[in-house]
Amino acid sequence: MLYTDLNKAIDVGSSAHLIEFGPFKALVDCGMHPKKLGFDALPDLSKIPDDSLDFIAITHAHLDHCGALPVLIRRQNSARVLVSEDSRELMFKMLRNSRSVMVRQRQEKDIKEYPLFDNSQLDKIAQQLTPMAFNRERVFELNGSRVSITFTPSGHIPGAASITFEYNKKKYMFSGDISFHDTNLLKGAKPTDDTVDILVVETTRGAREKRVFEDHPSEEERLIGEIARVIEDGGNVLIPSFALGRMQEVLLIIAKGKERKAIPAQTPVFIGGLAVDIAEHLIKLSKTSAYVNFSKKTLESAHVLREKMEPGKDFDEKGIYVLGSGMMVENTPAYVAASCVMGSSANAIFLVGYCDPETPAAKLLKTHTGDDFAFRDLFYIGQVNCRVDKFDLTSHADREEILDFILRKDPRCVVLTHGSEESRQWFMYEILDRLPNTNVVIPEPLIPIEL
Repeated sequence: MLYTDLNKAIDVGSSAHLIEFGPFKALVDCGMHPKKLGFDALPDLSKIPDDSLDFIAITHAHLDHCGALPVLIRRQNSARVLVSEDSRELMFKMLRNSRSVMVRQRQEKDIKEYPLFDNSQLDKIAQQLTPMAFNRERVFELNGSRVSITFTPSGHIPGAASITFEYNKKKYMFSGDISFHDTNLLKGAKPTDDTVDILVVETTRGAREKRVFEDHPSEEERLIGEIARVIEDGGNVLIPSFALGRMQEVLLIIAKGKERKAIPAQTPVFIGGLAVDIAEHLIKLSKTSAYVNFSKKTLESAHVLREKMEPGKDFDEKGIYVLGSGMMVENTPAYVAASCVMGSSANAIFLVGYCDPETPAAKLLKTHTGDDFAFRDLFYIGQVNCRVDKFDLTSHADREEILDFILRKDPRCVVLTHGSEESRQWFMYEILDRLPNTNVVIPEPLIPIEL
């Protein structure tokens, strides 16, 4: 297999894996870098000639894995777009919202190339899309050659999949973003002992030791208790969350706290617009999916935030504000909301997932109480008087869990992707120590490798 990583740097960026085997040519994921803007956010799609792909397989609906798909599809008229049945509508919701954000950013940041795609490209994706059922092998044929492709649940977010290609009795597996523990929202991945020849695996948490708390429920309990403490003291709680997956999980945890009367039942919960749309879809999906659990009752207890946010002005109505984005990226609702709540010692900002070191959320975690924090995009400098805490509700597996997954698959070659250089190196040394006959590859961006 010839493999090329089209992400332009060794980081958690625009996921895109170009593979060629036999007569087949495929791209696994086509993401947009979450910290870059304009054309810089795209993977290097120039490495893919027009109308050359047979398949574009998408592991899940987060934009760093699917956000550039509408840009690529303009030049790929015969490629089948493969996505899990559970991801199909979620992907289109995320892409439509992405386009709306780009339209706004064109005006706010004068990015002349925005939006990078229009609705006709979304229609084209729909025309070329082949939904894939979980755990069901599907065989495709090209000029007498056959490849089987299987999507298995990866537990990261609703619809997320690991993808396995089998050709000429060899298996090539892409883990996608993966999580093995069950949550209130979603069942975790259930790894099997069937081996693969080549494993392309994420390494997001490779630089981080195992979480301090034993399991996900422990962090749930800690979050419920700290929310209750702030509410009882008359403060506001801000929980920055990704609109797809994390926000619905947080809503379920809050609902659990209210049911047990740990959190006062009358406490208002406020969410953003995209999260409502996604939550409404997950209510429908939970009726047909064996992996997703989200109820109408949970959504009915939340309100869409209508109050206009002004930097430095605390919210008038005391409550819990669950707003995007999880890393408090500039000009998102959570970013603006942080400028509103951080000045009061009664308030709290609780971060519940991975925070890239360069994002405002990570920088806030390192800021001491009483220090200034600059919101440059808002032309505002606030003082951090509120409590800031981190809760490990990540939807990525711990590095030890992924290492165990790799060992069980016993591949002859492992390709380490979607993580920092430090993360990938931790995995490389651990794998070489335990599987000395396995070839371990940290791919150089844009350089084809024969595996």
